[in-house]
Amino acid sequence: MKVLAQETFEEYDTTAVHNGRAMVWSSDVKGGIEVVDGFGLVRGNKVVGILPFMVLANPGDTVKVHFSFRLPGPIAGTPGGFKMGLFEGGDPANPWFATPGNGYRWNIGTGSNAVPVTLAKESGGAGQKVLSGQDTTFIDQSKGSFQVNDTVRHTATITLREGKDGLHLSLAIDGTAIMSSSDPLTVSLAPTGFAIRSDANIFLFDDFTVEGNMNSNANLD
Repeated sequence: MKVLAQETFEEYDTTAVHNGRAMVWSSDVKGGIEVVDGFGLVRGNKVVGILPFMVLANPGDTVKVHFSFRLPGPIAGTPGGFKMGLFEGGDPANPWFATPGNGYRWNIGTGSNAVPVTLAKESGGAGQKVLSGQDTTFIDQSKGSFQVNDTVRHTATITLREGKDGLHLSLAIDGTAIMSSSDPLTVSLAPTGFAIRSDANIFLFDDFTVEGNMNSNANLD
């Protein structure tokens, strides 16, 4: 796996170029991205980043996104209210609208809401917002319940891998596999946007890395 981009936000610069590719971030915070206590990103509840161009088209093509997050508290209870995912069609000028592509999001409970983690597909389209709860199709849910109910630092890893039988998707929290799923209807995906959102809690977000192994993308070799 090759590191395609990294961001620690310790000295965040919206014009910075990482590994030869610009990382563009946006949030709901007034004034934009804000470094908080040397940890991370926002005093808000929505963040979206525009990723380097990559296409999962051939079996074995893989992209992995790794980051850390923390809910500083107090933590409100929401079933599936903490959302994260990868999407097509990211536009730096209007990053919350995923036109015209598809995307996948994981919904995680917070506080006392220990519920299964669910995976949904968003179809995108004109006027549709990522992580908005609209244009979604249920894909899968975890076998057990899971929730974020503390204020400590956690890590998350999202992995997408193209297979002969469709797209394989997995989520791990703190190095532990939460769920592994597949979508046989997706034979190609260009995940150009990452988004994370909390319906009721402020979160901090840091140490973002995206890795890729795309045999079909000679420009990434």
